[in-house]
Amino acid sequence: MFRALVLGALIVAWIGAGLFGHDPWKPDEAYTFGLVYHILQSNDWLVPTLGGQPFVEKPPLFFWTAAFLANATEVFLPLHDAARLASAFYVAVTLLFTYLSAKDWCESPLAAPLILAGCLGYLQHAHQLITDNALMAGMAIGFYGLARTSGLAFGTGAGIAFLSKGLLGPGLLGISAIGLLLFREWRTRAYLRSVLVAMIAFLPWAVIWPLLLYRHSPALFNEWFWINNVGRFTGEAGLGGVLDHAHYAKALVWFAFPAWPLALWGLWHDRLRTPRVQFGLVTFIVMLAVLSFASSARTLYGLPLLMPLALLAAAGLESVPEWLARPLRILAVVGAGALGLALWLGWAALLAGVAPAIVESQSPGFAPILEPIAFGAALAITALWLFSGTLALPGRWLAGVTLVWGLAMTLWLPWLDHAKSYRGVIADMQRARPKGQCVTARDLTEPQRAMFHYFAGIRAGGPADCPLLLWHTPSIKPPAVGEGWELRWRGTRPGDTKEFFWLYERVRSVAALSWFDRRPGAGGDPVTRS
Repeated sequence: MFRALVLGALIVAWIGAGLFGHDPWKPDEAYTFGLVYHILQSNDWLVPTLGGQPFVEKPPLFFWTAAFLANATEVFLPLHDAARLASAFYVAVTLLFTYLSAKDWCESPLAAPLILAGCLGYLQHAHQLITDNALMAGMAIGFYGLARTSGLAFGTGAGIAFLSKGLLGPGLLGISAIGLLLFREWRTRAYLRSVLVAMIAFLPWAVIWPLLLYRHSPALFNEWFWINNVGRFTGEAGLGGVLDHAHYAKALVWFAFPAWPLALWGLWHDRLRTPRVQFGLVTFIVMLAVLSFASSARTLYGLPLLMPLALLAAAGLESVPEWLARPLRILAVVGAGALGLALWLGWAALLAGVAPAIVESQSPGFAPILEPIAFGAALAITALWLFSGTLALPGRWLAGVTLVWGLAMTLWLPWLDHAKSYRGVIADMQRARPKGQCVTARDLTEPQRAMFHYFAGIRAGGPADCPLLLWHTPSIKPPAVGEGWELRWRGTRPGDTKEFFWLYERVRSVAALSWFDRRPGAGGDPVTRS
């Protein structure tokens, strides 16, 4: 009973740590919240819009969920914190269906979600306001449907994945379903029947919103479907991360730790004799191959790879030798303990005003104060880690991860937010901005567009005759703004050397402006992919 209580408290602490108490951070959180904020401000639930301009990079399911939860809880929480409840919801769904997939397949099915939560690559992203958490939930439900030959769950999971990030999720699930037919254990009438049911269950998710979007604007539908789905995968759209077909294979070494050593042992010991290992191996190979084949890669896109590895690792735990388990236990206890102690001592030094120069340089001007709620939460997380000594390996590992992450997201969160948030630099600009005057924004990136809209009400573009011009540059060199403008303010976030903002005020009439300032589209705001 005591172990169950500790495990339950650990899972709650792991999910909750980092969700609250900080502004949306760039790149993904900031622009995602901008899309949610548009829904809350305009009640437009059909077309994802960022800072006043359509932004149909992804379907809107996650934005809908975040807007609904933010609207329901804004009395108790700031809007951006309330919106992050969507991530908590989808992460909880992911862990639940990972457990259900492992149930009856593993001696300890709870090990699968514990290992998934303990993966180093999942830690940060699980607490961010990003659509990938809804994708993970859809994939987890789809995996459950495949594993249990439940067509309704398979189709529903594929649908959730589709309305979260487009074609990728259903594609991975569909190819995996075909790949499992390589093994005779999966070539059954029940399995084939479940696939047919899944196709029917998937249809409403795949048809309704795309059809409504097409009826609203064929151009926006084309941008979403062909450019942001097909074009992003093939590279024709010129969007996304770096071109590196070996990116995920290299990143998995740390990204999927500690799941991959246990998964490898499970494969070696089982030799593909059981459906659970066949399922885990096929789904992992399919996802790794498809993701690696894509024209662009980001570690974030590899999150679904962690689920089959967690299932394989849970199977491997049943026969794991001591020579493999012992180093993982030691690392979970000693490594987490050392890092946790360092975080406590470093925070105490910061509070006493004797922090190292590197800490000050990363967040210049930060003034630490003792925050009772964060301090109490840090103590509770530390106590949970101390009580975890009786837990098995997955529980101990999760306790160590929760300790380090929890201390960073309580004691050190104000320091992190001081440098990462746009709130301070925007407030500084607002003090220099004449009250009530409109602003034309130029060259703002997607996260910046979202945050200037949220904190200052500045939308992308703006009327060409606005008396104020806000310009972003990636270097400290002032922009070539042309004649007729006078610099009123400039600024950047603390410690930021890559983003600089300039606020100019018009000092001559529109008729007297140079051609540069009156040219068509001069007040526009080109989209830049983050």
